[in-house]
Order: sequence, then C-alpha cells, then structure tokens
Amino acid sequence: MKTKLKTIYYKLNKAKQRILSGKPVLVVLYHRISNEVRNELKYLTVDLVSFEQQLCYFKKNYQILRLSDDWSALKKTGIVITFDDGYADNLLNALPLLEKYQIPATIFVTTLNIDSKKEFWWDRFVFDYMYCEPFFYLPDTKEKVSKKMHSYADISNFISKLATEKKERWFLEFEKLNKIPFFDNEHFRSLSNEELKYISNHPLIDIGIHTHNHYPFKNLSYQEQKEELRYSIEKLNKLITKPISYLALPHGSYNDQTLKVVEELNCLGMLLANNNYSNYRNKLSKKINRILITNIKGKELVKHMNRFDFKIW
Repeated sequence: MKTKLKTIYYKLNKAKQRILSGKPVLVVLYHRISNEVRNELKYLTVDLVSFEQQLCYFKKNYQILRLSDDWSALKKTGIVITFDDGYADNLLNALPLLEKYQIPATIFVTTLNIDSKKEFWWDRFVFDYMYCEPFFYLPDTKEKVSKKMHSYADISNFISKLATEKKERWFLEFEKLNKIPFFDNEHFRSLSNEELKYISNHPLIDIGIHTHNHYPFKNLSYQEQKEELRYSIEKLNKLITKPISYLALPHGSYNDQTLKVVEELNCLGMLLANNNYSNYRNKLSKKINRILITNIKGKELVKHMNRFDFKIW
C-alpha cells in the first residue's frame, strides 16, 4: 500500500512540475570515457562501447541541448551532456563519438593538473589502497591497521578534507610506510595545455569551471570560494578564448555563500550532483541538477533514464 501511494505521489508531483515548468531537461554527468576501469571508482568510468550506445539512445529519444540553449519551449524531454574534471580521455575517447553523433557537451575542468602527468588524488589512492596488504600503516599511527576497520571510502573521506599540499605529504608518507611503488598512469592524466586549447575551439565543446583544487565548497568560506574560482578562471582564460559561463561544483557541494560568489563572478549557473532532473526554472535559479551516468547500457540504461523523465501516463 505504501509503495502504491508513493508511486501515485511521484506521478502527481511530476505532473505538477510538467504543468508549471514545462518538459524536463536531463543534465547528465560523466567523468572518464575509457576501457581502463578501476573497480573502486567504476562509477566514474564508462567504457567506449557503453558510451556509444548511450549516445545513440540519447540522440533517438531526447532533444539534444547545450547549457546555453533556451530550455523553455521544448518539443520533447531535453538532454545536456557534461563531463567533470578534465581528463585527457574526454578528448581522446569521448570527442570522436560526440563528433560521430553530432552531440555537444560541456567539459568542466579542474585546473590543478592541467599539463601535468599527475593523477587526481582519488585515482592515486585507488592504486595505493589496492597495493596495501590486509594490514597496513597509516601516517601518524605506530601500529598497523586493518582494511576491515579502515575502508577505502573512510580514508578517502579523510583525504578529501586535506589541503592540496597536505594531501601530497600524506601520500608520500603513506607510500613510504607501505613500500608502495606508485607511478602516475598515462590513462588517468588531465588534458595538456595544447589539448585544452584544441578541444575548447571545437564547435561541439564548451568549457566550464570545476575549480582549481577540487575542494568541497561546503567546507570553504566566502573568500576561499571566491579565490578558488578566480584562480581557476584566470588559468583557463590564459588557454581558451570561449567565454566560461558555468561552474560544476566538486562533489556537488555548496553552502549559503556559494550562489553569491557565482553571481559576483558573473557565472550563469552552478551545476550540482544530486541525481535529479532539471527544467528551465532551475536554470533561471542558477542551480542546475545533474544525473550521474555509469557504465550501463540496454534495458539498464532505459530503466535508469526513465526514473527522471516525465512518462506519467
């Protein structure tokens, strides 16, 4: 009975949204497009076969949009493609398929590792944690700890709160204590300067901000947020000529000061990571919902997308 009532409630809510705000726009979120998948971060990677099938499905079933398009008068449910972080595989693997199906996308670039071979810390930690024995050392601990008591997710949550310089010191100590032979993997690098210049000039690609250090904004003050965005915008403006209009929030994290900072820096909107559909009213409010797309295809993809569409009758 409760399940039926919930179903009726959600259908009525969708009908209300359809009447008040028009057709939905599904802003989908990708990170990496690659056949090199690390299990702990598999939700961040879509292989090339699945990605192509997803693009085919989107092209057939939705109205393809950009963030800058008018969302107020759609013929059918809209879809917008976005990528976070600025991995090189967005150019090497994703762009050829976007070209094949003539689908535009926005790539939100974290400027920290541009033109560097360095992996993002979350990719680095996957390698390190997998290499560790069931019992291992943590920095500042005298005795070994167990993976049962200190999971990958728990330690990742701790690392995410460290400043970039402290993260680097933590990793160096962690790898030394556990004799981990870490090396930066070419498959996980960010775009180079030249690659970013090239892809930013492509007619299908827009570039957005994903901050410099990838810090969760909910933990930052107004001034810290402003400096993060200002620095990343300055760095991007030295490399690209297109205007930078949108911000994708790292981890979808924000606080009461974030929208104020976004407006002061003349951004047209901030993109969340909350697995919800959007509409033109979201766009006007400058808070745009996004839907994570994982390595799915076929019936699984259809079922996932139908959760967010307005198929109410």
